[in-house]
Amino acid sequence: MAGTPAESFADIVALARARLTAVEVKEDTDAERGILTVHGCFDRYRILLKETRSLGRRRYAFYILLGERVMLGFDNHPDHHALRLKYGRDFAAHIYELIPHRHSSDKSSTELTAEWTAASFLDNLERLIAQIGS
Repeated sequence: MAGTPAESFADIVALARARLTAVEVKEDTDAERGILTVHGCFDRYRILLKETRSLGRRRYAFYILLGERVMLGFDNHPDHHALRLKYGRDFAAHIYELIPHRHSSDKSSTELTAEWTAASFLDNLERLIAQIGS
């Protein structure tokens, strides 16, 4: 994580403003940690990006919503389903580990993924929306 959280969030905010409409940004940062939340629109979908950085850790959640319904999401939270997929019955030993994964519509299924960045999510929005159809 280069620079302060506020410096690293500036690039994400600029990209969100370039790719989304009706962008709302909320930042809560200090020298050691930062929380960025971005809401915006892409076509008829609501887009939510949330990133938390502290002590070298990066937590993220990137969602495509239709109304209040989750259509597709990527995050690395220590989700029990993702932990079970990665570790099987030994998942409890890893309960606080950040596991990159993808949620399908209404979070009805979970699959493991590579780590996502806000830039890769925003750069791939059209392709991701095409995948969810509707």
